[in-house]
Amino acid sequence: MRLFSYCCLLSLFTLTNALAQYEDIILEDYVYVTNIKSVSFFPGGNPLEPPIVYLGNRQNLFLSFDDMDNVQKEFSYEIVHCNKDWSAFTDMERLEYIDGFQDEEIDDSAFSINTFIPYINYQLPLPNRDLSWTISGNYLLIVYEGMDLDERIPVISRRFMVVDKQVNVIQKGRRPLDVSKLRTHHEFDLFVNNKDFPIIDSRNNVFVTIIQNYRWDTAIEDLNPKFTVGDRMTIDNTGKVSFPAYKEFRPIDIRTLDYTSNGIRSIDLNAYGTDVLLNLGKSRRNSYYTTVPDANGQFVIQNKDQGSDRVGGDYANVIFTLESHELEEEVYVAGRFTDWKPDEMYRMRYYEDREVYVAEVLLKQGFYDYFYAVDVDGQLDPAPIEGSWADAENMYQVLVYLQEPGGRYDRLIGYLNFNSNKF
Repeated sequence: MRLFSYCCLLSLFTLTNALAQYEDIILEDYVYVTNIKSVSFFPGGNPLEPPIVYLGNRQNLFLSFDDMDNVQKEFSYEIVHCNKDWSAFTDMERLEYIDGFQDEEIDDSAFSINTFIPYINYQLPLPNRDLSWTISGNYLLIVYEGMDLDERIPVISRRFMVVDKQVNVIQKGRRPLDVSKLRTHHEFDLFVNNKDFPIIDSRNNVFVTIIQNYRWDTAIEDLNPKFTVGDRMTIDNTGKVSFPAYKEFRPIDIRTLDYTSNGIRSIDLNAYGTDVLLNLGKSRRNSYYTTVPDANGQFVIQNKDQGSDRVGGDYANVIFTLESHELEEEVYVAGRFTDWKPDEMYRMRYYEDREVYVAEVLLKQGFYDYFYAVDVDGQLDPAPIEGSWADAENMYQVLVYLQEPGGRYDRLIGYLNFNSNKF
């Protein structure tokens, strides 16, 4: 009896310590320190795609970031399995979902070459020779500065998903049921075909998440099948899967700093670096929709001037300006490069004498998509400035999770990435 009690206390102590080490971790895409810039995380060779891969597939995920301190440091990393709605880590030991070693050093680093602003770039492929994942579901990649488990500090966290494909997802676009959304929203029904993969009590064990342009803060989560007929589950036919379409994103093309390009008014080299002044922005809320190719809010680090994209690209002080009367809400620059967050770094200041909002953001050479958005209860809403038009093109990601009776984690059994133009 004493031995049993001791084992229970030891297990509780171990679990408590394991949870305590993650007290400062935010289970979303997040940069914890200001010296880390240009964090990109994507499937190898596809910088515009979300970090979603298939179990057993040889395709890697690829992390890249710059340390602006320009001093060689030790960065370590680990991967933690999460539940379907990112509210908690799953209650599993590492060896149950990881094959290999955690807490290893990121050993691929390189100093910038011939750049006005110096930095060190770090890169990490996943999986690699140190570890690989063994089950499907949601994962959080955490990067730390330091190797000591008791003293290291988190600097980056990034979500990614591993799919064990067992079902097929089908989407069917339709006109919104709410007539007030006819010109402004995208709406569709989803169907899950589980032929040859029987599911017990699908209405209570299957959960679907829909994301627009891989923007998690506006994702629609935990949708259950409305009904099942044979091998086909209908997820929604009531207008619940509805997203504002917004407009096409505004572009920034700073792949070269030798001359102005799309969206840029002027480029000035001075004593402290390069200033890039973007064209004066204006509200598009009441303007008609215009078809313009965009990257659906994503960004690509790329350099056309000299050297490699990785260490040859320089940083520029990009100046955003928005002509507007002063709004009640705070105004922000928003896109994938801002993690879609109302971060102080991307907040615009209002100059009443000129009736213009201004923000200055340090960006590495590349191509960026962005919106101007207002902060509504901690969430960025582009509609008051950009407007919304149903003809706008967006990418949608659909994730199908399964909670098996007696299972210890949420399996990710289906995935669909589709363009709204294919409704």
